Amino acid sequence: MKTLIINYKAYKEAFINGLNIAEYSNELSKTSGVSIIVSPPFTILRDTAKITKTIAQGMNEVDPGAFTGHVTWFELKQAAVAGTLLNHSENRYTSSKNGQLDYVAIKIAVDKCTAAGLETYVCVQNMDEAKEILKMNPTGIAYEPPELIGGDISVSNSKPDIVKEFCRLIKDNSNSLALIGAGIKGKEDAEKSVELGSDGLLVASGILKTNDYKSVINDLVEGLSK
Repeated sequence: MKTLIINYKAYKEAFINGLNIAEYSNELSKTSGVSIIVSPPFTILRDTAKITKTIAQGMNEVDPGAFTGHVTWFELKQAAVAGTLLNHSENRYTSSKNGQLDYVAIKIAVDKCTAAGLETYVCVQNMDEAKEILKMNPTGIAYEPPELIGGDISVSNSKPDIVKEFCRLIKDNSNSLALIGAGIKGKEDAEKSVELGSDGLLVASGILKTNDYKSVINDLVEGLSK
């Protein structure tokens, strides 16, 4: 089964259309054969979780305790979500010491989620990061070149060779889903991703910032179903 993750980010539309998108996603998931997962802001997590499969937009690697401003695995369990998105380009696990990606913290977060029965979808920006993350065996790994996020050129058309290499790497060396994102807009992009070996998509502005989100979701699902 292919997967479509809809990242609401913190767009105003997330609050205007967020529950409606969740309801439509739930209906379409039942009939399309594509697993559609929504990832809304924390303030409406509980609401969307009552409607359809929901994951948080991030999580800290700490346990419940004196950690002001942090989000723990325990909170996600209490909100009844299915899991979390981790290490998105806009919310990276970077070390305060050297600014490098903190793989130790990511692994702790993945392990805590796994132990708690929560799914994890970890974003990576390049092949080197993918090689490290696949060792953690998260539910899914999403390749998103940061320069294409929110743009009009899709990763599947801009970097087909890298996408193909990424999908092969993940599938040959882990049990994780190989997902791609950045610049994905419609059916053609979805079809191309499947052709290159992807298990699904991570899409944000292509859905949230459109005037007709139903048509876009339909097109993406149709493309993934080919």
